[in-house]
Amino acid sequence: MHEDNDATRVAPVDAARRDHDDDRTIVKPVNDAPSTRTGTGTQSGSVGTSEAWERLATLAPGESPTVGTVLKGRFFLERELGRGGMGVVFLARDERKVEARDRDPYVAVKVLNDQFRKHPDSLIALQREARRAQQFANDHIVRVYDFDKDGSNVFMTMEYVEGSDLRALMRGRGRDGLTFAEAWPLIEGMAAALQRAHEAGVVHSDFKPGNVMVTATGVAKVFDFGIARAGHVARDGNVPRDGLDDETVFDAGTLGAMTPAYASLAMLRGEPPTPADDVYAFGCVVVELLTGRHPFAKKTAEEALSAGLRPPVVPGLDKRQQKALADALALTAERRTADIATVLAGLRRRRLRERATPWVAAAVVAGVVATGGAWYASHRAEQQHVADTLRRFNPGQPDAFTGEEQVRQGLAGLTSDERRRVVVDGADAIDRFLVRELAAHWDPAEGRLDYAGAERTFALRAELKTFAPKFDRRRDEVVHEREDQLNRLDTALSEAILAGRLFGDGADDVPAILGRIRSVDPTSRLLANPELELKFGMAIEASQRQGDTAAAEKQLAIARAWFPTSSRLAAIAEALKGPPPATSAAMPAPAPSPDHEGTDLAAAERTSRLESLRHAAAAGDLDKALASFHALSAGATAPSAANDEAAGLLAQAALAAARSACAAGHWKDAAASIQTALDATGERTDLRRAKTRYDLAVAVMNAAKAPSVTTAEQDDLSKRLHAARKDDAVGMKDMEAAMVASKGLPEGTLDDVVKKLHATEVAGPVTGTLRDPCARKGLAGTARECFDTFAVGSYGPAMVVIPNGRKPFAMMRTEATVANLDQFCRATRTCVINRGQNANDPARSIPVEFARRYAAWLTQISGHLYRLPTEQEWLAAARGGANWDGENDACGEASSALGRLIHSPELGPATGKANPWGLVGVTGGVWEWVTRGGALAVRGGSFRSGPAQCSVNSTRPSDGTADRDVGFRLVREIR
Repeated sequence: MHEDNDATRVAPVDAARRDHDDDRTIVKPVNDAPSTRTGTGTQSGSVGTSEAWERLATLAPGESPTVGTVLKGRFFLERELGRGGMGVVFLARDERKVEARDRDPYVAVKVLNDQFRKHPDSLIALQREARRAQQFANDHIVRVYDFDKDGSNVFMTMEYVEGSDLRALMRGRGRDGLTFAEAWPLIEGMAAALQRAHEAGVVHSDFKPGNVMVTATGVAKVFDFGIARAGHVARDGNVPRDGLDDETVFDAGTLGAMTPAYASLAMLRGEPPTPADDVYAFGCVVVELLTGRHPFAKKTAEEALSAGLRPPVVPGLDKRQQKALADALALTAERRTADIATVLAGLRRRRLRERATPWVAAAVVAGVVATGGAWYASHRAEQQHVADTLRRFNPGQPDAFTGEEQVRQGLAGLTSDERRRVVVDGADAIDRFLVRELAAHWDPAEGRLDYAGAERTFALRAELKTFAPKFDRRRDEVVHEREDQLNRLDTALSEAILAGRLFGDGADDVPAILGRIRSVDPTSRLLANPELELKFGMAIEASQRQGDTAAAEKQLAIARAWFPTSSRLAAIAEALKGPPPATSAAMPAPAPSPDHEGTDLAAAERTSRLESLRHAAAAGDLDKALASFHALSAGATAPSAANDEAAGLLAQAALAAARSACAAGHWKDAAASIQTALDATGERTDLRRAKTRYDLAVAVMNAAKAPSVTTAEQDDLSKRLHAARKDDAVGMKDMEAAMVASKGLPEGTLDDVVKKLHATEVAGPVTGTLRDPCARKGLAGTARECFDTFAVGSYGPAMVVIPNGRKPFAMMRTEATVANLDQFCRATRTCVINRGQNANDPARSIPVEFARRYAAWLTQISGHLYRLPTEQEWLAAARGGANWDGENDACGEASSALGRLIHSPELGPATGKANPWGLVGVTGGVWEWVTRGGALAVRGGSFRSGPAQCSVNSTRPSDGTADRDVGFRLVREIR
């Protein structure tokens, strides 16, 4: 197979055995040259950082990333863009950008190969030069975002450029090359990139056609500056630029990366890199671009010098241009042009007046001399304009920019060149300025919620087209915060409407809440809430009927400020202008038709509930989405179809909540969120697939914690994973990426976990050898959870360990839930749980015998004794060792109209206060059974008790019959 003659490779530089393909990058072996570090100043970064990279260089080769791999739990490798001796470049999707709904989530990821990783100092050099490359921005340089590692894999993330490299472009022209007019924009762009790098103290050292991308619009962009080395650029008095103390320079012998056909004589001899090395490579590329041939037929500079070769004459260039190329291609550094700018000036075609005869030039010498002072003054003025503008981006200056419009005005007074210099040279200052401006408009912690102002800052950043990574990250966060704020404000508005706080001037009253909503989103549909409009009108009419015209007029003014086009309010305004209605005790003022008004109110409430559901879904607020969905379903004339808008929004909220739970390492919670939505909506393909993959994650991770699994169970897990990947490849990939990001899946994939399981042919663990997960040292009184693993994919309720002298015991963290009993019913097939219930609600309206059957089943399959707590055990656990008493915790609130809106009907989820030992909801919610000798009692109060009995000390006897406000939690003995 023909080898690519411009590929990067790792090999010794041995002239006797060198491959004939001389335009490959070569990395010298470790023993070619000792590692030396020279330069002024001190090393940046700690010794520990250097040692970490050196340790990485000694690691054994890991599994090479391929298409489908997720690096750092963030970068999903979608397809390969190219490869060489230093590594492979992939097109990658940045999952963080996907979560932030970024329109362009793609980056290029260069994964370095193991041979390159083995070179001492190379990783340290690359890390420093990647950081240095981040600091100089240019339209002709591919931006380097980061340099990182994942296990033993080292990679760089870069800007993704859509187009082809210069090598491919030249090959497409065969051996003819490009005309000068076609080539000049590319030549000028490449020169600008190298010149900017040299100004920043960076020498590319591997400049070649394969390291230049040409976009679809014909713009040249140079890359691999992250692999370039810091050059010995002259410094005045050897003082590091910009106060940096990391002037350590790695010589060519340390990193040794070069392409022989484009490497200068000094590079081949291992001398320290200088900008002149890039000048030589630039000359080679220009000749090749214009002629289709390398100036020395791909011979190295050393071979060309030995053979006495001279640069070729390029057709179409005049003598001045030929000389500029020849000087750039001088084989010795002493004769070579020292900088790119000089080469570019010599190559630029002169205009007619520049080609005028010498006598014409002599005639204008006097004029030139006369205007020289003016030109110099103009040049100095331009520099001053740029410096003054950059200074104004810094806070504390007397004339500092204080808003977006001031920046626009300041830049409007600059020429296009001055503006470009400001944007490029001041990228960091502009980035910091944009972050400060955004904070002035939007900072929820400080009560600043001016999203319209934030959008003005977004627009300014787009106009400037600057490199602003800090601002871009903050912008993504602000978008999420806005969704969360609108969701919170929607809840606050609903509460205020239900409480009748329609016209007050307090912070929790409707007008103030509407003001905050308008600040966050002036076009929000919450500002056109039909329920609020109707209730405004009803309240005003009520004041009018009571004869309080002054109050009605004041209320009308408030209402019309928010609903200026309301026909209902306009009709009320007309009625208030007429004579007051005659009223008496015998003849009260007529009221609106209750049937008509009730129909209007029901329709308005449904619209409001649907809008609340939209905001809950956008913010991933599952509890609120579920409450709104139930409220909509309760008011519907027919059951909600699984594919209608409300069901779709609830599914969206559940999927978002599950993703968040998974990212936090809570896979059981993720599965429970999906099951909750399924119970409410009925079967949906998106939810069923999600439930399958999260259940599978729980099953695999539980199996990993078990002492052993059977071979059959291991095979079953493998088959389930294969089936899930076939049916839901994207969902599985995203879930595993989130698990990796949470550090809960260091293996990378669930398949790798299954492969490492300790399988045995024994049907199950031998009785008496089970390790008690709740007997681990240090659990008692810490509120940390433990739970039993029954079999692959099945687990018991979450428990916390209660201190009890030498015999601690475990107790269920919450009351037994609907989901707990559904697990029991499905496993034993002795009962069925009615659909439509919230899976996280406490189980109630069941007899005590059912609770004891559930405890017996847990005992049987776990090997540990589950039972109802004694009264003494319950009191000791509930008080949390500190006489804790959760007074007023969910007692009575959920039975109010507000409770029915915000929570599920009658009873909210078991999410009361946690006591010091981690027990949740021991007061309020539902009464809990305890044993009192041979009798039963209940303790803790319920949602129907009211504040007076919402206490650990509250108790009453029980005969064990089903009651809608009685539930239970179990204790488990610890071996």
